[in-house]
Amino acid sequence: MFLNFIQKNKNTSLFFIYVIIAGIIIFLLLNSGGCRTRDNAGDINNIGSNLMVGCDPTYPAFEFMEDGNVEGFDIDIATEIASRMEKDLEIVQIDWESSYQIPGDIKLDMVISAIPILPDKDDIVDFSIPYFTMEYMLIVLDEADIKIKENMEGGPLGILSSEEKYIDEDYLLNFEVERYNDVVIMIDALKNKDIGGMFLSLPVGVNLITGNTGIYSVLEVVKSSKEFGIVFSEGSTLKEEVDSILEEIKEDGTYDEIYSKWFDYES
Repeated sequence: MFLNFIQKNKNTSLFFIYVIIAGIIIFLLLNSGGCRTRDNAGDINNIGSNLMVGCDPTYPAFEFMEDGNVEGFDIDIATEIASRMEKDLEIVQIDWESSYQIPGDIKLDMVISAIPILPDKDDIVDFSIPYFTMEYMLIVLDEADIKIKENMEGGPLGILSSEEKYIDEDYLLNFEVERYNDVVIMIDALKNKDIGGMFLSLPVGVNLITGNTGIYSVLEVVKSSKEFGIVFSEGSTLKEEVDSILEEIKEDGTYDEIYSKWFDYES
């Protein structure tokens, strides 16, 4: 009888021990799984939470340094894209080269830096739809009192050799074209009246006009074939979404607001 009692107590003790061990195992498994779930959830929330955008801030008014920050037209476009993607924008300063090689040692989602869309680079990178088409300003001295471009036809007109290919050939046939390799020399030629006018790209022209009120006049602004695009690594899944956002901001007027902020001028 006594032995049976001991055996029963022994069996009962073992049962409770098994229950306790099982409970500890279940507790550890649940908590271990819970940690992994929280960690994974944290990873999901963090992955892609920032839009990493490369930019070479050396081309006002598209991108430039101001009080330690990168500012400009391109930055405002990138900010709007990030906002509509519900991401935080992070600008990464890079040196952009004509090779169109995206820096491989930096994590970048895209690059926006006044980069011309070139068909021969399609096998290296992917381009967004054009977000900017360069315009050229036909500028004369205000004192010359030339009010319409027809008054200049046949006369000497300065243009940078590197920019000539972007302006319609038929348009330039109306002028005697003087080619320059340096914009400062070309501006001096206009001041000295060696030429009657000159073509300057919009950002350079706006800067010249706004910084020299009453000295220059703009006869005309001409569209060109020079288009800028956002650059992605080949096969990027972001391209389609960014293209869609670019179309949206053009349709809803946001693009015009950003454009006016950086490129409006008073001649």
